[in-house]
Amino acid sequence: MHLLTRRFSFSSSHRLQSIAMDANGNTCAYGLCENIHGHNYRLEVTVSGAVDPATGFFCNVMDLSAIVRETVVDPCDHRYLNDLPMFQGVVTTMENLASRIWQVIEEPLSARGMRLVEVLVGETDEHWVRLRRPPAADGL
Repeated sequence: MHLLTRRFSFSSSHRLQSIAMDANGNTCAYGLCENIHGHNYRLEVTVSGAVDPATGFFCNVMDLSAIVRETVVDPCDHRYLNDLPMFQGVVTTMENLASRIWQVIEEPLSARGMRLVEVLVGETDEHWVRLRRPPAADGL
């Protein structure tokens, strides 16, 4: 199986705060991250597909890049993530960012013949979240 990964970056601010917890609970859970702060996020999107014998590849990397830039990078870059419709109703943790990004890009990628396999979101060089599709029975 062939996989293609494209790396992106964007700078955004956010605040970790859950409406399911009181002020003390938020402080205990999120510490300093309860305050508005920013990150230079790294995003990696991995796709798979059937290789076209005519072109030699299963996707046009420029299509992959355009989809992710238009749906995620451009709307998020230099923005306060908590205010974006994409992240409404969730705490803007890396886990929730990865899940929402997956939801936003999966359909447009599929329409271009790409099967979304993995979304990796990093806030820092030390903290990453990886959301991965379970392997399919067909190996794709």
